[in-house]
Amino acid sequence: MADIKELQDKLKKNPNDLQLIESYAIALSDIGENEEALKNFVYLNKQCPQNPKILYNIGIILEKLKYIDKSIAAYRKALSFSPEDTDIMFNLANVYISKNQLDEAELLLLKVIEIDSDDSNAFFHLGEIYSKKKNHEKAIDFLTKSLELNENDIVAKFYLAYELNAIGEIDSAIEIYQDVITQNPDYSWAYYNLAAIYIARKDENNALRYLELTIRVNPTDMQAIRLYIKLLFKNKKYSQAEKCLRQYIHDLPNEADLCFLIAQAYKQLKNRINYVKYLKLAKKMKNTFSGNFEKLEAEIREAEKK
Repeated sequence: MADIKELQDKLKKNPNDLQLIESYAIALSDIGENEEALKNFVYLNKQCPQNPKILYNIGIILEKLKYIDKSIAAYRKALSFSPEDTDIMFNLANVYISKNQLDEAELLLLKVIEIDSDDSNAFFHLGEIYSKKKNHEKAIDFLTKSLELNENDIVAKFYLAYELNAIGEIDSAIEIYQDVITQNPDYSWAYYNLAAIYIARKDENNALRYLELTIRVNPTDMQAIRLYIKLLFKNKKYSQAEKCLRQYIHDLPNEADLCFLIAQAYKQLKNRINYVKYLKLAKKMKNTFSGNFEKLEAEIREAEKK
């Protein structure tokens, strides 16, 4: 990365050097000074309005600044001046995916792999698109091709496992999820999806094990926590649930759902004082409560009568 101070000094001596201005703008963007970088690229665009590289960089910065529609316009204009540029196509396709404009992204990425049949990222994103479209067979084909080109792409493996599970190839999905975990033991969604598979198989011991691993890796995963406690309740393991929930509440003190769940554990454990206490705490944190608030209030009134 070019040194900002050095580039500034050079620009003082050569303020009209367009190549220097471009290098400076790129360096600014590299350190997160995107607004200032954009000003320099806009200036360059005025000097060279048909330069696709400048328009491409404007698109990148606008994307970073979350001006998505303007980013699309910049990428499309860049592409009009350089219609075979796969980098521009790829970036534009990714923005379309972020806006769920999947058909537009699909056309661009198909053109990318037509030009460059070794672009593993393009194959991956086509797999992602077909996954979103629920076209499982095509998703599997493109994700498999992506992994042939880049066998260590952990995200492609994760998507492939998900798609295999969707078509009923459960054992293959489990094997790939295990490979994902071997490659990255902190990949919490792989643990969670394995738990979901074992729940579907009614293998609750393995489901609980993988949910515990999910939460260990990602202690703020409320979806995993809710499911884990639900399984403990189902198996009448209320003391274990209460113990876990006390730790979760310590780690996530502003989650009303955790207070509500521990209240239910105390209800089953016949601890009325803590049952009412935590129901009221859940009520105080209304903004994070995912259940029916009126039912919560009714439960509090009923609990206080006893």
